[in-house]
Amino acid sequence: MRIPLHPRQSHAYTSGATEILYGGAAGGGKSYYLRASAIRWALSAPGCQIYLFRKTQPELKANHLRGPSSFLELLGPSIARGLVRYSETAAEFTFANGSVVHLCHLQRDGDLHKYQGAEIHVLLMDELTHFTAHQYRFLRSRVRLGGHDLPAGLEGVLPRIECASNPGSVGHQWVKAGFVTPVPERTVWKAPADEGGMHRQYLPARIADNPTLTGNDPGYLRRLKGLATPELVRAMKDGDWDIVAGQAFEMWQRERHVIDPFPIPPAWTRFRAMDWGSSKPFSVGWWAVADGTTAGVPPGALVRYREWYGWNGKPDTGLRITSEELAEGILKRERPDESIAYSVADPAIFGSHDGPSVAERMARHGLAFKRAVNDRAAGFQEMRSRLTGMDGRPMLVVFSGCTDGFLRTVPNLVLDTHNPEDVDTTQEDHAYDEARYACMSRPWVASPSRVASRERDRWNRAFTGPATDNWRTI
Repeated sequence: MRIPLHPRQSHAYTSGATEILYGGAAGGGKSYYLRASAIRWALSAPGCQIYLFRKTQPELKANHLRGPSSFLELLGPSIARGLVRYSETAAEFTFANGSVVHLCHLQRDGDLHKYQGAEIHVLLMDELTHFTAHQYRFLRSRVRLGGHDLPAGLEGVLPRIECASNPGSVGHQWVKAGFVTPVPERTVWKAPADEGGMHRQYLPARIADNPTLTGNDPGYLRRLKGLATPELVRAMKDGDWDIVAGQAFEMWQRERHVIDPFPIPPAWTRFRAMDWGSSKPFSVGWWAVADGTTAGVPPGALVRYREWYGWNGKPDTGLRITSEELAEGILKRERPDESIAYSVADPAIFGSHDGPSVAERMARHGLAFKRAVNDRAAGFQEMRSRLTGMDGRPMLVVFSGCTDGFLRTVPNLVLDTHNPEDVDTTQEDHAYDEARYACMSRPWVASPSRVASRERDRWNRAFTGPATDNWRTI
């Protein structure tokens, strides 16, 4: 069987890496590449078990079972000759040589555990950023040969993982950190042992790399340019991983919101905010309220001047320290003369379960917190309002050293597709939650006088105007 490939798809097809991310831009021929690869391994390695995942079942069917170049189209002649059998019920293609392509999804929370005992020789992940890091690591742990005998020439090539994705969605952060940023693109490098130890490679693909699409649909690029924002166009057209599709804080600009550290004036109000975590990261932020005496920072702006982000270097994985150790660590990071006006924390730390609460334990070590306001929608809007600021000047800025928590995670957060008034909570959102608590402790309105004037103007437009004989009462 011959499956035509474009040059960039062929590059991925012949790569010596065993853990590949292919893609970046929309329309780069990613899904087609995965189907071609699935068929290739099924034919090359008799008895090969290939698992292709898409996040939801409708996406799986729409992208891989319908239309031209779908599995049914590519394998149609082989199915007609009895060389391949398709089972719609089992969602799998069985080849005459014993190889099977399993079409899988993780639409429901419990779906992941169905693959606990799977022996996956080739794992294919379509739109990798739609999956969480935990889901990917779990499936990667199922990638093994077991007792499978490989044909000559495939030693060291199988088992393997091949992924395709655009930027954005809930997995943007961990995919970018794991594949895109560690080394220059196209470089093959060995991942750490605790990250699977496979040979990774990121191969960018853009619309220009898929002339079939632009030839069959010349208007596709024009429609792509009609997306809501120039940033989203860049993410989808160019595969720019510095731009997040569906970004929660699209107003974020590093040149505006990240500043070089400077000594915080003694007169500024300082406070702490905390989001508790043990198996998940905790986030502690030290904040100061500007009084307008420092150039470039308007009065009332929040300055995040220090952070302690409790992770072990792996995305969304905590340090597992006790609340007492956390309290001691916070105090050790402060100067003796540092005056903290108040501290707010995740309301969950005040819950008591068969003993003193986290808040009580920390208070015994000299660290008292108040309950933070945990209105997610209001906190989201408060963050957006401060990041937008007024007259081009943001009302929330971050010291450049806050790299572990805030700067690594918050700019990459995406919206909840079911609730556009909140971020997707399946992401690593602990620094965001802590910053949200900080903002809610110091509510800010862009300009009270302007807002009041605007409200009066709106009222006047509705109920006043040229005198007429109408229903308006005096």
